[in-house]
Amino acid sequence: MRANREHRLDPLLRPRSIAIVGASGREGSFGKQLRLSIESLGYAGEVFLINPKYEHIDGLPAYPSLAALPHPVDCVAMAIADKALPHNLELAAAAQARAALMFGRAYGVTDDGHELTRALSSIARAGNLQMCGANCMGFVNLEDRLQMTGFPFSTLEKPGHVALVSHSGSTWSGIVGNLRQLRFNYAISAGQELATGVADYVDFLVDQASTRVICLLLETVREPEAFLAALGRARAKGIVVIALKLGRSAQGQVFAQSHSGAMSGSADVYDAIFERHGVVSVRTLDEMMDTAELFAAVRRPHNGLIGLGCDSGGERQLIVDVAEPLGLTFAPLGAATLAQLDGLLDPGIEADNPLDYWGDGKDIIAEAMLALASDDEVGTLVMATNLPDGQEFTHACSMALEKTVAGTNKPVVLMGNVANTMSPTECARHRAAGIPVLMGTETALRALRHFTQHHERLAAPDQGTPATAAAVPAAVTERWLQRLQAAAQAQTSVQDFDLLRDFGVSVPASLSTADLAQALAFASAKGFPLVAKIDSPDIAHKSDMGGVILGIHNEAALREAFARLQSIAPGPVLLQQQVQGSEWILGMKQDPQFGPTFTFGCGGIFVEILKDYTTLLPQDSVAKIRQKIQSLKAYPLLAGARGRAPTDATQLAEVVHAFMRMGMALQSGVSEMEINPLLVDGQRIAAVDLLVIPAAEDHA
Repeated sequence: MRANREHRLDPLLRPRSIAIVGASGREGSFGKQLRLSIESLGYAGEVFLINPKYEHIDGLPAYPSLAALPHPVDCVAMAIADKALPHNLELAAAAQARAALMFGRAYGVTDDGHELTRALSSIARAGNLQMCGANCMGFVNLEDRLQMTGFPFSTLEKPGHVALVSHSGSTWSGIVGNLRQLRFNYAISAGQELATGVADYVDFLVDQASTRVICLLLETVREPEAFLAALGRARAKGIVVIALKLGRSAQGQVFAQSHSGAMSGSADVYDAIFERHGVVSVRTLDEMMDTAELFAAVRRPHNGLIGLGCDSGGERQLIVDVAEPLGLTFAPLGAATLAQLDGLLDPGIEADNPLDYWGDGKDIIAEAMLALASDDEVGTLVMATNLPDGQEFTHACSMALEKTVAGTNKPVVLMGNVANTMSPTECARHRAAGIPVLMGTETALRALRHFTQHHERLAAPDQGTPATAAAVPAAVTERWLQRLQAAAQAQTSVQDFDLLRDFGVSVPASLSTADLAQALAFASAKGFPLVAKIDSPDIAHKSDMGGVILGIHNEAALREAFARLQSIAPGPVLLQQQVQGSEWILGMKQDPQFGPTFTFGCGGIFVEILKDYTTLLPQDSVAKIRQKIQSLKAYPLLAGARGRAPTDATQLAEVVHAFMRMGMALQSGVSEMEINPLLVDGQRIAAVDLLVIPAAEDHA
């Protein structure tokens, strides 16, 4: 164990001494299970047993209290009932313990009626205690051969290079106990995070020399700024963070008032945050395991292209079918490589990538794989095969794989298309040699895409000016913040196009009036066709109630439209020059954890049905915004599909950037804001509808 302290979480996760409050010698008791677990791997630190009922437990000395110990301990593990937790945590703080571990659910209230979790959090913070839990499974620290859990594993051996932090205890147990030889240096069941949270754990794990990969199974992030800072430290040190975000449904957005507010759910924001900070986002546990194993390997690719060899024409078709929608790119082979392969393959088998090298039974596997590896365009080499026990072909594949690894410095990966046919013996052999073994076609290909995409991004970091960096006139900002404050007091929205004009967003000529004569004069000056809309801050989505009339081509139609709208909602009518183009949405929402976030996507009245949008962050530059716009399914509408006038993606990204600058300047006064639609027709881009929901007044 280390003699010197290096991180504030060392007393919790690398303790030199542990006290078990509630230790017991009774078979099956949690207090005994915990002690046996701590001892199971040969933990070298001191372990003190606390229980006033005994002088000895299983031949070991027992102490009546923490105060009776010969010296303060680093970590106190609570093997006691929930109702006893507050008092014993106070005793731990008084005894100058540095950390605590709570396994119980901490459900209910204290004797004086306070919520138990809040009471424990307050005690821990007041006593400067790091604390894992409550409602957790504990942690495993294989660097110091410590299982701090009541449910020990019999399969754990030496530490690896992958760390785990999980908000799900049962999932934590399943992952740590995996049978695929994915080894952890630390695996932490975070529980309720009453004092110490995921940001602290990531920060600690980044400091550990053995950490190459950190896996996160996340329900939420309670300290966003600290979390982002920890991610930044991980990225700077070349440590890959893989995150599986739980709770991806949109239920949490049911109270959003704007379309974009409903679209920018927490999962979308997390995905954007992850992308921005180099975090690999996965969707399933198997995908996370494959991805972690791949990134934990030592070798790194020089590009994002794959060279893949397999022994089945059918499986080759399956691989390309799955790979295409994932955007996984197979390297185009050079003429020299193709000629080399043609000299190896049986007649009638075409040299290509992916390569089917199995013909009439001639063993050319190693030669074919090395030919792929020799091609300059291949960044990562994959052997896709199944390795059932007891077959000579399995042995041949393994021999060829070993020759391939020895013959190239590029990453070499074994991929099983049928996970449950992969020989455990052969897989263990290859993993011991540093070869990642991926289990299943889809999860393997997803992992490979994460692997290649991550290294592509490292090679081409985003450069440019974020929305937060652009100067906005202070007088303009202050005037609109005052207007938003007045709207908040009146509990109304703001739908004033002067706001967009002031911040440099193009809008068509318009007039708001309740006077028909003024409306006719506007039409005479600006010309037809026109659009007429109800102009009321109390009506957010006017089209839903017939409050928008398009295609007004003459004076008679204008009179009729004016009368109809005033019959629906007496008061002003907004007239605009009618602009043609495809409809897009541009929105802003205040995320409760990460602050202002933005949305751009396919707009109009079917926006929530089409759900084709991207989430943008204030740090995104014009170049990054353009890249995200081009990733949309509907982007061909902007690029000139079906005879449409093409739109300059950079010009559109600059409009989006201007909207984001406005949102950042006014963020203290805005809850939600959207332009829907933003009409785009070639080089003409115009906002034709605006909704701003002011931030609610703080009456605290």
